[in-house]
Amino acid sequence: MKNDNKMKNVSLLALVGLVALLEGCSTPEPHYYTLSPENTRPAVTPDPRMGAYALSPVTVPSEVDNLALVTREPNGRLLPLSDDRWSAALSSHLQSALSIDLTALLGMPPVQNINQSVTQNDVTQVQVDVQRFELVPGQYVALDALWRLRFRQSSMMLTCFSQFKQNVEIGVTALVLGQQKNTQLLSAQIAQALVSRSAPAQVRCTQSKF
Repeated sequence: MKNDNKMKNVSLLALVGLVALLEGCSTPEPHYYTLSPENTRPAVTPDPRMGAYALSPVTVPSEVDNLALVTREPNGRLLPLSDDRWSAALSSHLQSALSIDLTALLGMPPVQNINQSVTQNDVTQVQVDVQRFELVPGQYVALDALWRLRFRQSSMMLTCFSQFKQNVEIGVTALVLGQQKNTQLLSAQIAQALVSRSAPAQVRCTQSKF
């Protein structure tokens, strides 16, 4: 009987040890980040000159179009942070962030679906191609974007190239906050062009017809 009790105690201790070992080796919960900080802007009345607009799917470089944040090391190597993630793949998340920012700046959201009652000629088309989206820990974050507006009820097209760069401290949160600011600056330039139908100040743009 005593031997049986000893065996049970040994088995129990072994089980407790195994559980503790598994807990110690378990994968940590991922941290999720957003490019859309809480909106603190006052409500905006839509400008009647602007009309409806639609935001096409945003494109980003394939090497960073992941759920995981992708950092650039000093040697140029890309390093995905498996425990630090966007709330969606970067291209989809960036489109949502731009949509939220534009809604706050313009007082109206982009058109989601163009149906028979709303033709393409009635809607300004917004296209955004992000050509650079860099996260360099402890140094900087950068966002370069080529964007195009095809204005409603017009043959005019405006193509612009924007570049943003923020110095950042060490840490993932600093990287995210820096790209939040870059995204907001890009949204502000697009919003300005949508209202004025002209190039924003200090942005390289060309006008053409389609």
